[in-house]
Amino acid sequence: MDVNKIFNLFNGDEPESLREKAQQVDVLLDYKNHPLFWVGMFKKLIQNHQTFNDQLLNFFDKLDEGLSKVDVDKAGEFLVFNRAYEYIQKVDPDNLVTQEALFRFADIHLKLALELSINYFQEHEEYEKCSHLKKNLEFVKLLLT
Repeated sequence: MDVNKIFNLFNGDEPESLREKAQQVDVLLDYKNHPLFWVGMFKKLIQNHQTFNDQLLNFFDKLDEGLSKVDVDKAGEFLVFNRAYEYIQKVDPDNLVTQEALFRFADIHLKLALELSINYFQEHEEYEKCSHLKKNLEFVKLLLT
């Protein structure tokens, strides 16, 4: 993704045809299909999962449905970790483009997010997911050394 191309959309030069501008915008808005987005969303979801769980508990407390807080907390964790995995499953550390994404986000927080995810899926005996997460974790550890 070229940041200069984004800002060139708003320059004061002679405008291009509307069709050309629309094509540029379509290409630039395709960021959701990029490894940088996938790694960033995974990291952000895992980092903020406790906040999400707290908000979920507050929501159900207001409804006064008599739901167990433990069950709501487990449901919140299930949602967060599985949604986060949907993003990271697209990231293959053997691919050069995804290696760059992992390189840009590689820090202690990404390492911790991967470790927390591995622990969560180990508890639920989803070892295929653990294997994929472990592969990404090992790559991130190499980047951090």
